[in-house]
Amino acid sequence: MPTVDEILASSPLAGLRRVSRSGGDREVTVIRFAERFADLDHAPHTSLVVLSRSASAEVTDYRLDMALRWASIHRVAAVAAFSAERWRPTVTVTDIAGRADIALLSIPPDTDLTELVRALIREIGGGADRALGRADQGLDAVLAAEEAGADIDGLCAQVSVALGTAVEFRLFPPGQGGPSPNGEAGSPAAAVRGWGEDETGGPGRDEVSVPVVVGETPIGCLVAPHAHADLAIAARLVLHTAALAAARVLDLARRARELPVRSRSELLAELLMSEDAINEDLLDRARQLGIPVGGWHVAVRIEADDLEETEPDEIHRFGILETAGQLALQAATATGGTWYLSRIARAIVLVRVTGSSPGPQAGARAGRSAERALEAIRGRLPALRFRAGVGSPHEGPMGLRASAAEARGALLAARAARRPAGVAAHDAVGIQRMLMEWYSSDTARASVRDQLAPLEKLGPGRADTAIQTLAAYLDEQGSIVKTAQKLHLHRNAVANRLRGITELLDIDLDDPDQRLALQLACRARLLA
Repeated sequence: MPTVDEILASSPLAGLRRVSRSGGDREVTVIRFAERFADLDHAPHTSLVVLSRSASAEVTDYRLDMALRWASIHRVAAVAAFSAERWRPTVTVTDIAGRADIALLSIPPDTDLTELVRALIREIGGGADRALGRADQGLDAVLAAEEAGADIDGLCAQVSVALGTAVEFRLFPPGQGGPSPNGEAGSPAAAVRGWGEDETGGPGRDEVSVPVVVGETPIGCLVAPHAHADLAIAARLVLHTAALAAARVLDLARRARELPVRSRSELLAELLMSEDAINEDLLDRARQLGIPVGGWHVAVRIEADDLEETEPDEIHRFGILETAGQLALQAATATGGTWYLSRIARAIVLVRVTGSSPGPQAGARAGRSAERALEAIRGRLPALRFRAGVGSPHEGPMGLRASAAEARGALLAARAARRPAGVAAHDAVGIQRMLMEWYSSDTARASVRDQLAPLEKLGPGRADTAIQTLAAYLDEQGSIVKTAQKLHLHRNAVANRLRGITELLDIDLDDPDQRLALQLACRARLLA
C-alpha cells in the first residue's frame, strides 16, 4: 500500500501539503469522508479522512482535539482539511497528531472534492488502475511541456511531478552512444546527474530507462531511478513518449547551433568553387557570418581514396563525410588557431585563418594539424583510406582560393605518385606546382576530359596505356626510338599504338599549339 507521502507525490494531489512533522510514512488503505468531527470516532484503521468544507472551517475548535484522540485509538493514518491558506494546526492538535503519528494534510480551497476523492482512491487502489492513472498524468505532462517550449530540464521536472517519481536525463559518455548534441564531449544544457549503480556506466539494473535518439544517434536516456512495481509500468509508458519529445528538443537546439556553422561552410564552398571574381556581395556575407576573408589562409583538403568502393550508397556516403568533417574540425581546432570547415563535392576542406602573416612554419603547423585530423577520422572510420593535402599560406580572398588549389594539387600529386595515404604538402617550386594549380581549375579539368574523351572510351586499362604512351611520345619530342626505350617496348609496338591513338584523337601532332595542349592534358590526366 502507498504511504501518505507517496500519495501526495501524485500529480493531481500535488497541491496537498503535509503540515505535520510526522505521519508521512504511514500506509493508507482506505479513504473516508467526514461531514463532522464526530465521524472521526469511527474511522477505520490506516484510513485517510477528508474533512468536509464546513468541518474544515472549524479546525480550531476543541472538538477536533477530542476527535483526533479517538482517531489515534483507531490508528487513523491521516486527516486532511480544506484551508484558504496553508493549514496551521493548533498546538494541541499538533501534539495529539505527533504522538499518534497521524499525518495532517492541507487541501487548497479550490480543489474539486469529487476529483480529489477519485484521485485518492486511484492511488491507494494500486495495480493497473494506479499505473494507468500515473501514465495518463505523465502523458499530459509531456504534451504540456512541449506546448510550453520547455527544455530538457523542464520536461523532466514536469514528468517527475506527474509520475510522482524523479525522472532524469543522462548523457551517454563519449564513445558509448555517439557524440553529444553540440558535437563535443561534455554535457548539454540539461544537467547530467550521474549514472546509477551499474558498473558499465549505463543505467542501473533496477531503473526504468529509455534511450533518447537524435537523428539516428542515441545520445542519452531518460531514467526513472526509483520507479518500481506498478509505478515502473507507468514510467515505461511515459518515458517512451517523453524520449521522443526530448529528441525533438535536442534536435532543434542542435540545428540552432549548427545553422551558423553550415552557413559559413556553404559560403566558403561558394568562394572556393566559383570561377568568377570575388564580388562585394560575397565579402559582405562573409563579414556577416564572421569569416575573416581578409586575413591569411592555409587550406587542408581531405579526401577518401576508396569512398565509392567501400560505400556505394550516396546517402551513406554523405553521412560518412559529415562525420569525417566534424571529426577533422574538432581535431584541427584542438591543435590551436581558428579553423573553418567546408565541403566541396566529396572533399573536406579545413581553412586556418590568422589576422597577420603566420610565418614560414605555417605550412608545417597545418601539416601537423592535418595529421591529427586524419588520426581522428581513422579512429572512427578505420575501413576507409583518407589522405590530406596542405596548401601554403596566402593573404586575402584570392589567397584563400590559391591555398585551397595548392592543397588539391598536393593530393593529386600524392595519388599520382602512388604514395601511401597520409599528409602531402604543396611543392613550393617547379613545373609540377604550375601544372597542379592549372589542373585544380574545374575549367581545366573539363578541357582535359574533352581532349582525351576518345581514349577514355577504350576503358580504364586501355585508356591508361594509351595516355601513358602518348605522354611519353610528346615528352620525348616525337621520337619513337626514345619513347620505346622509356616504355621498354619495341619501336614497332610504339608506332602501332601511336597510329591508333592519332586516329582516335583526330589531331595534328605537327601543330605546336595542339601538341602543347595535348601534352599538358596527358600530364594532368596522369596526376589524377
